Amino acid sequence: MLTGDSYVVALTCYVLAAILALVLLYRHGLMWAPLGWRRALIGFLSALLLTPVPPGPEATTLAPALIVALFNAAFIDGWASARPAILVLTTTGILGLLAGFATLLVPTRRSTRGAPLDASDKP
Repeated sequence: MLTGDSYVVALTCYVLAAILALVLLYRHGLMWAPLGWRRALIGFLSALLLTPVPPGPEATTLAPALIVALFNAAFIDGWASARPAILVLTTTGILGLLAGFATLLVPTRRSTRGAPLDASDKP
């Protein structure tokens, strides 16, 4: 079983790996998708990967909800034991999609590189 320190280290490694995977996917893997869909998909995937839930009713620690849902469904009691984690995943997945689309409402900086020079800018 994990000690308190090793639990924190393991969960931190998992979160950092998930964030790195999401950044690489956003920057390199989803270049074919329009910006809004790319952000929505990253919001949804971040909710799937980073949402924590307790692994069981008596648990005092948290684990990634996707892992809990899969393991509880496969090895413990089927759908009945996986239902709380799946409910949390569904809720956070929808919120992640909405947050991804909501980022389109935030104004971004426009790049000025490559902008044509005005006649007044010429020496």
